[in-house]
Amino acid sequence: MLRRLSGSVPQIKKLYFTFSVNEEYKIQILDRLKQIKQSNSGKDIVSNGHIENLSIDQDGKVIIDLKLDQDYRKIKALCQDALKQFEWIKNLDIRMAPKKENVTTQTNSQKRGNLKNVNKIIAVSSCKGGVGKSTIALNLTFSLQKLGFKVGIFDADVYGPSLPTLIGKEKQQLYAPEDKPKEILPIEFNGVKTMSYGYASGNQKAIIRGPMVSSIVVQLVQQTQWENLDYLVVDMPPGTGDIQISLCQELNFNGAVIVTTPQRLSFIDVVKGIEMFDVLKVPTLSVVENMAEYVCSNCNQLHRPFGPGYMNMLQKQFGIATALSIPLYGDISKYSDLGSPVVLTLPEDHTINNIYRQLANNVVNELNRTHLNQSPTVRYDTTKRVIIINDSEGKEKSIQPIELRSKCNCALCVDEFTGKRLNQNQKLDQEVFPQKIEPKGNYAVAIVWSDGHRSSIYPYKRLWSQEINEYSS
Repeated sequence: MLRRLSGSVPQIKKLYFTFSVNEEYKIQILDRLKQIKQSNSGKDIVSNGHIENLSIDQDGKVIIDLKLDQDYRKIKALCQDALKQFEWIKNLDIRMAPKKENVTTQTNSQKRGNLKNVNKIIAVSSCKGGVGKSTIALNLTFSLQKLGFKVGIFDADVYGPSLPTLIGKEKQQLYAPEDKPKEILPIEFNGVKTMSYGYASGNQKAIIRGPMVSSIVVQLVQQTQWENLDYLVVDMPPGTGDIQISLCQELNFNGAVIVTTPQRLSFIDVVKGIEMFDVLKVPTLSVVENMAEYVCSNCNQLHRPFGPGYMNMLQKQFGIATALSIPLYGDISKYSDLGSPVVLTLPEDHTINNIYRQLANNVVNELNRTHLNQSPTVRYDTTKRVIIINDSEGKEKSIQPIELRSKCNCALCVDEFTGKRLNQNQKLDQEVFPQKIEPKGNYAVAIVWSDGHRSSIYPYKRLWSQEINEYSS
């Protein structure tokens, strides 16, 4: 429980900072934030380590990185309320602090409970409901099984579990093994181990407070006897809120598949999903655009009822080469309602089966790339003042920072939907340089520039292309 602060603190109204004034502002901000207490510990959020980074630039922009935990949203709201009285703050940006990377690669022994026996855990996620995420998660699971892997699927949606209906197990009951009464036997369907809160709740609707949901879900997945699995597919609840963040932290996903539809609103939401997984150091393995098109049975013409979609934009802006589309096909919903996954029902050479086979192969190949660390490296050479990209085969390319900065394709520099460049008349600092370079999954790097621009993402494929001019001294 967090307590709101009261009282006022004297304010400084200068807009241009010297170093000493900048430090004075930091002290004032931290003193203000120290008044926000946590009732469970009695400590303030600064002493508790919730403020992982605080920076102020010369234009009055304040950036605060907050620790990512179950109180993140409450603390963010209280910080915004606490600092709004400082008139000199012209732009307040409170964000999730990036997840700290371990020095060593995660091993199965770091996974808890029965997840120790699971080699890879894959999240299938969507930022909004109604996009067909659960159907895609299930058919991906059986497509992985067809490739010869031992696979399980976990339905992590407490409020609207879909798995029992999709495999015709609505009346299924859960049992514990006699020798291990605290564990749960999974429900097997066609050789795949499955688990869902829907098995435990039956037809009753779940009425559970948000903070309890993550605990229930984590307990359920860790106590299930998965035995030895190559892949566990987790059908995530829709959204990018506290529950999704907690699941990412607790389950240690190896990668994510994000499901969307062609509408503009879905594109905006899928970007939020990619960014959430990036912050949590979970690589996006593929993006699936569901219900993209259909062929009319009368005129045999191809139609896209929700518009042309934004697959090209996803590939161009984020470099996700494994993005693919699934058409509207009546038998998908028909067989799903009957409890028979479509990839187990349609002929092997059917278009739908071919698409899901491609998706499964994409997931396997991208996870292998992550494990082998085959992505290029990008660094800034401070002596030569150039950005250098290297691949695993020894290929190298040098790029001037101003060349890369001027060709940023983020939403602030290029209109996401028309492709028109918005910064062509902007006067850029010719001496600009990268302050931070970090990978974005397997597909790109993000750069924070010295001029304060923080949203630049450059796909590796684009860095190698002739669109980005190579520098030769």
